[in-house]
Formats: sequence, structure tokens, C-alpha cells
Amino acid sequence: MTRNRNVELATVIGKGTKITGTLKVEGGVRVDGEIDGELVSNGFVTIGATGVATANIKAQECMIAGKVIGNVTVEEALELDKTANLEGDLIAKVIKITAGALFNGNSTMGKKMNSSKQQTFFPKKEVTDNKSDKSEQTK
Repeated sequence: MTRNRNVELATVIGKGTKITGTLKVEGGVRVDGEIDGELVSNGFVTIGATGVATANIKAQECMIAGKVIGNVTVEEALELDKTANLEGDLIAKVIKITAGALFNGNSTMGKKMNSSKQQTFFPKKEVTDNKSDKSEQTK
């Protein structure tokens, strides 16, 4: 899990800051303040010891040291630090729970996530051929 921690942070939500709504970040994000809603990142998400997320989180990887009330879905690894408090379900390939962490919910893990549970974080726009669309509409 340490391989992606060196990725540049795109966003930092500092202590004393509160965000309500959906936050979509390309790159890493660290939350030391509060977020209420949804957090989506294609990078590494860190919920610091002072961070509180009343939100569903979707990310490439995630480390929680603060409090999260919501579901967490990560493509790779999820780590719950000794000060973490997670109330919600989690889906990850790898889950590491440090002694002292609190986790109340269900977990799903493994090499390949079930396609119905797998999330697309930043879907690429599909290019359609207008000619083929018109020909199908006239049939």
C-alpha cells in the first residue's frame, strides 16, 4: 500500500473546513476537516486523525485514521489505522486493520471485485459513430 502514498496530493481539506456535497478529485486527497456527502478520487484518499467523513468514499486506495460513517469502495487496498472508526460497509482487494481500530459493517475482499460492485471512478467518454446510430434508427 505504501507505493501510492508518494503520489502528489491534489486536494487537502484542512482542520476546521467542512464540505457538503459530492467531491470528485483527480489525484490524491487528504481530509483533516469534515466532508458530508460523497468523496470520489482516482488516487489515494487519506482521512486524517482529525478528519470526519459522513460520506460514501470511492478511491483507488484509502487510509483511514479518523471517523467515517458511510460505505468505502477501493480498487486496491484499504487500511484502518489504530485511531480509525469506520461505520459502514467496505469493498477492497486488500484490507489491513490495525489493532485499536473500530469497524462496524460488512467487508468484501479479494483479487477481483464482483463486476456488479466494481466502481468506475472517472469514466472515459465514449465516442459514437453518428452514421451507425442513424442506420440503426431507420431499421
